[in-house]
Amino acid sequence: MPTLHYTPTAARTLARLETGRRADPRRLRRVRQALEHLAADPHHPGLHSHRYAVLSGYRGTAWTSYVDQGPGAWRIHWAWGPGAQAGGVVTVLRVGPHL
Repeated sequence: MPTLHYTPTAARTLARLETGRRADPRRLRRVRQALEHLAADPHHPGLHSHRYAVLSGYRGTAWTSYVDQGPGAWRIHWAWGPGAQAGGVVTVLRVGPHL
């Protein structure tokens, strides 16, 4: 079971979903559920995880997983590490609308 680490960008998005004028409890619930699946198994079938070709500002191999589908769909962009994939660390790079 990998440990999740969050970039400042991902952490800010989660904080915005929790409080303030942009709070969105429904979306927050979906994001948290997807993060739980990601922490349990990054290749959980419901996440539809796959490699992401190019993520602006990130040079390594990035992955994307579904939060939801349809109009206004959100995604979680993540990468293995820091460290080797076998180390069980996943860094959440970005959480937000489908790019």
